[in-house]
Amino acid sequence: MSSEIERRFLIPIAPDWLGECSSVRIEQGYLAIAADTEVRLRRAGDELTLAAKRGHGQTREEIEIALGPGQFAALWRLTAERRLTKTRHTAPLGDGLRAEIDVYAGELEGLLTAEVEFETEARSRRFRPPSWLGEELTGDGRYSNQSLATDGDPRHNPAAGGKERSVACEAKSKTYRLLRVESVAGGLRRVARGRVAKASARLRDADGELADSIHGARKDLKKVRAVLRLIRAELGDKRFRAENRRYREAGRLLSASRDAEVKLETLRALEERFGDEFPAGPSLTWSEQLESDLDRVAGAVLAGAAAEIEQAIEAIDEAGEQIDRWPLETDSWQLIEPGLTRTYRAGRQALKRVRKDGGAENVHELRKRVKDLWYQLRLLQDAWPSVLEATAEQVHELAELLGNHHDLAVLAEDLEGRAGIVAERETFEALIGRRQAELLESALGLGGRIYAEKPKHFRRRLRAYWRI
Repeated sequence: MSSEIERRFLIPIAPDWLGECSSVRIEQGYLAIAADTEVRLRRAGDELTLAAKRGHGQTREEIEIALGPGQFAALWRLTAERRLTKTRHTAPLGDGLRAEIDVYAGELEGLLTAEVEFETEARSRRFRPPSWLGEELTGDGRYSNQSLATDGDPRHNPAAGGKERSVACEAKSKTYRLLRVESVAGGLRRVARGRVAKASARLRDADGELADSIHGARKDLKKVRAVLRLIRAELGDKRFRAENRRYREAGRLLSASRDAEVKLETLRALEERFGDEFPAGPSLTWSEQLESDLDRVAGAVLAGAAAEIEQAIEAIDEAGEQIDRWPLETDSWQLIEPGLTRTYRAGRQALKRVRKDGGAENVHELRKRVKDLWYQLRLLQDAWPSVLEATAEQVHELAELLGNHHDLAVLAEDLEGRAGIVAERETFEALIGRRQAELLESALGLGGRIYAEKPKHFRRRLRAYWRI
C-alpha cells in the first residue's frame, strides 16, 4: 500500500503551452464509492488498472493492480452512470515537481484541473503554485473524480454544492432529479435535455464499448419517456403520443439484441442458485451454445452498427429539439401530480393482474410500470430525501426482482430450441419455474407494500412532502 500526498487546483484558462506537453487519454469508472473509500477502474492509453483508495484531502492510501483486457471489460460494465473521460497533460514545474493537468471531456467539457504530488507533507506545505494555477481545490470533495463522475461539474450543478446557482448554470446540469432552486417546468426540461445529450454523446463516443454505450443510451431514452409520462396531462394525449413515439422509435434503432448476453448471465445465476441440483454437463453445452450466439450477434451488431447509430443520433437530436417547445403552462406540484398519480395507479392495477395471473406477460408489464415509478420518484426525491430515497430504492428492488423473472422467461423460451440438452430439459424447466416462483413471491410481498395505498392517498402523501 502506498500513500498519495497531493494538492489540487482549478485552472481558469488553459495555458498556451498545454498542447506541447506529453498527454494520455484516460477513461475511468467507479465500481464502489463510500464515505472515504473508492474502487476505481482506469484505462490510460493501453494501461488497464484497478485501484482502491482510502482517505480525502492531501494524503490518501492507495492500492493499484494491473488488469487484463478480459478482466477490465467484465468489470467496466458495472461502472455505468459513474464514468468520466479526460486527457491528462504532464507539465514540469521545476525542482523535481510536475503538474498533471486534466482536461475533461463529455459532460464535463470546459473543466480543467491540476494535481501536484509531493514526497512529503512538509514539501507540500512549502509549495507556492505558479500564477496559471487558480483556486485551490484540495479537500473539496465536489471536485474529486468520483464526485465528478456521479454528480457532474459542481460549477454548473447546484445539487453538488456549486457556488453558481443561476438559471444558465442549472440549464447545463444533467442531474436526474428536480432541484430546489429551479422551477418544475424548467427542471423537467433540463432533465430531458440532459438525458438526450447524454444518449447522443454515448453513441458518438462509443469506440470499443459499443454494447455498453447502446445499453446506456436506451436507458437514457427510457428516462426521457418517464418525464413525458409525468407531464402527460399538461401535454395532452396527442402531443404526448407524438413525443413518446419519437423516443420509442429512436430506441428501436438501438434494439440490437442483448438476449444472448442476458441469457448467459441468467443461466449462470440459476446454476449458482441451485448448485448440485443443476445438471452440470448439459449446462456447459448450453453455455457454449449461448457464448457462440453472443459472438455471432456481437459481430453482426458491429458490422451493421454504424448506419443505425447515425440514424439513432439524428432521431435523438431531432427529438431533443422539441423539448423547449413543450407547452408547459402549469408549474410546481400541479404540473406533475396527474402524471405521478397515473403512474402509481397503473402499477397498482398491473400488480392486481399479476396476483390473478402470474404469467410472463403480466409480470413484464408490471415491471415496466414499476420502472416508470422508480424514475419519477428519483426526479422528486429532493422533496424529502430521507423518505423518498428509501422509497425509490424499494421500487428499484421490485423492478430488479421482476426483471430477473422476465430474464428467466426468456431463458425458458431459448431452452425449447436447444439441441444436445433434451434429456435434461424437464429438469431445467423445473428449476426455472422454481426460481420464478421464488422471485414472484418476493415481488408480490414487496409490491404489496409499495402499492398498499389507494392512488388518492398516495397523491396526498407526496403532495404533503412536496409542500413541506
